[in-house]
Amino acid sequence: MRVSYQRSRGAALILVLWLVAALSLVVLVSAQGMRLQTRRVAVDLDRMRSQQALDAVLELGAQRLMADRKAAGRYRVWRMQMGDAAVRLEIIPAEGLVDINVANDRLLEAVFEKIGGLSQGEANIMASRIKDFIDPDDAPRGAGGAEAPQYRAAGKAVMPRNAPVDDLSELQMVLGMTPQLYGIISPYLGINGQARIAVDAAPPALIDKLTGQPGLGARIHSTPLEGRADLLTGVAAEYFSPNARGDGGALKLLASVQTQEGRWWQREAWVDLSERPDSLTPWTTLSLEPTRRMQTPQQESNP
Repeated sequence: MRVSYQRSRGAALILVLWLVAALSLVVLVSAQGMRLQTRRVAVDLDRMRSQQALDAVLELGAQRLMADRKAAGRYRVWRMQMGDAAVRLEIIPAEGLVDINVANDRLLEAVFEKIGGLSQGEANIMASRIKDFIDPDDAPRGAGGAEAPQYRAAGKAVMPRNAPVDDLSELQMVLGMTPQLYGIISPYLGINGQARIAVDAAPPALIDKLTGQPGLGARIHSTPLEGRADLLTGVAAEYFSPNARGDGGALKLLASVQTQEGRWWQREAWVDLSERPDSLTPWTTLSLEPTRRMQTPQQESNP
């Protein structure tokens, strides 16, 4: 009888211990969930506060560019103070980017190899597929080219456009283009109708990557036009033209801000400074991307 009683007490003790452990686990999971929820709410509030500053910077930047059309044709970075936050506005004229509609094969291959990180053979294939996507014929270009039959064989629902792209996001439909690859190269693409890139308008990171010469972009931008002959040589002379039109056309504006919590936020807008009577502002906003978390501006330029 005594042995049975002791066994019952032991079983009850074990059950109590299990219940305590289970309750502790529930409390721990619940507390962790509350912490995650609190953190998520804090990040969302941080994003909303930052977006107000970023929108103000984008509008102020467009106003300043309308007043100074010479500045609109050159790459530059403006730094401003919005309340307690220091903000950064990067101005990239469209002519300072790569237009895949008119870029030659060598430039396209360099974009995929030196920016996208593909091997030379893979870069050649992707350059051919870009050309096949926009050219009017149905004959694949070289090894790895792709026209409608290759898209159907790969199970693609979207066929080649067979015309120049109007929206860069269409490039995501190109056979072999992955979201990761598109995300890497798209910041350096624009539609401007120029086969070569205007060096005055080009981001330094683009110059450095295409030429394989770190720091060249900064040196070019800090050197007067008449002194650039020694810098624009080799592939730099092949890919870049020395002058920009500077007509105040389409520009990409990248506004970024670091909050007191140490987070970086960025908002991107494409604007056209050509005056239009039907526009609510003196300029036209072509696109406005959602506010997103970013690394530091330096890390974003050199992923």
